Amino acid sequence: MSNPQNTLILGCASTGAKFTPRNHYLTGDKLLDSICTGATIKGDQDAIVKEAIELYDLGCRYYHYHARNPITQEQTTDNDIYQAVSRNIQRSCKDVLLSFGASRNGKEVQENIKAFGEWERVSQCALPLHFGGAHFVTIQAAIELQIICELEKKTQKLDFEYMHSSAFLEDINKYVPSARVAQATMETNSTSKGADYGSTSPSIQFQVYRSAISARRQLGLFHEVEWVQLARSYGMTRFAVEHPSLQLGSSGQLNIILLFGFSSRLPFPSSYDEFCNIINVAKSLESDISNPDYKKRKITITVGAAIIPQQAHLHYQAVDVGPRKGTEMCALRRLATYACQPGSGVDILRVGMEDTPYGVGEGGEVHMCDNRQLMEYVLEEISYNNVAPELNPEAIINRMGLDIVRDEHLIAQRQRPLGISENAGAFQ
Repeated sequence: MSNPQNTLILGCASTGAKFTPRNHYLTGDKLLDSICTGATIKGDQDAIVKEAIELYDLGCRYYHYHARNPITQEQTTDNDIYQAVSRNIQRSCKDVLLSFGASRNGKEVQENIKAFGEWERVSQCALPLHFGGAHFVTIQAAIELQIICELEKKTQKLDFEYMHSSAFLEDINKYVPSARVAQATMETNSTSKGADYGSTSPSIQFQVYRSAISARRQLGLFHEVEWVQLARSYGMTRFAVEHPSLQLGSSGQLNIILLFGFSSRLPFPSSYDEFCNIINVAKSLESDISNPDYKKRKITITVGAAIIPQQAHLHYQAVDVGPRKGTEMCALRRLATYACQPGSGVDILRVGMEDTPYGVGEGGEVHMCDNRQLMEYVLEEISYNNVAPELNPEAIINRMGLDIVRDEHLIAQRQRPLGISENAGAFQ
């Protein structure tokens, strides 16, 4: 097995929901408008699969995808698209880990929710892998924070001391999510309409979150969440881990994606120490509040730099660690350097058009780019740090904790080959 300290799993977030034609009001700045409307983001299925194969050949072993309408280039909930892309990538890239997004952002997604219900947004959770599903579906990101925001209003607190306390457990168990529908406003760094998540209620989001966890568990597939605000995202994940009706990560595994820069509440770290402190916060979820000395689940860490192009120049700074310490570089290269440091705690280093749909040259100027070029930037940076892409399939499975879930699911299948629960009679 490869030494995790000398390797990183490379990932690509290829499309996203933010940078689309309808999410950006044109400014007249040709470069900015091209970037923010996703001009170089692939929408055609053949082009997507071709690019995925090229990324795989470069060393990418984790591929995160939001389905897009190939005509409008907007995010869609169409499972035919998810399945077609999944099957083709699985066929061509045998050992890549697939991840699907489930954002509520985008006009077409919200129209489909109105027509078919909230489950439409995350229905890809219920797709078996061999039927065009994904190893992971990101079942917590921005909209789910509506739950923890309501709890925050009720308790008038959401600091970390409180969220590690028995009082927080008591409040979780007493909490009843409101059914009141309201506009979901989320503080993000985004495009003109990239923070528009429509109208919904905490009750709806709670029910969908619960059903998504259940669907992944029944399929023997894996759990993944995305943090976009530090305290609230941590609080929501802790809530989901501890709540008896949710039990996120009860299979023994949870991948947490840290999207630095997504909002002012999860800014891009100003130093390597700050970076490590945030990872340690995420890693604390390996234990329950009631038994902090017992590791109940394996938390793996994925990191990404979600920096909008308007702010790219602010993040062109000298890196504070590594062999190129003192060299000015963009946020993505600094992120790669941080991830490469021994003991960083990072498992997957994520790049892609979902997060930074542009390149940054020497001096900090922004230019058009694509996923392949972003991956090449990261490959160059990790080579400076004497780190290689992890390519060993079994090492990746073990590092991500997927072997734990896989083994337990196989045992359950042998015990209940018809999928009947332990409490149900065989013939009823």
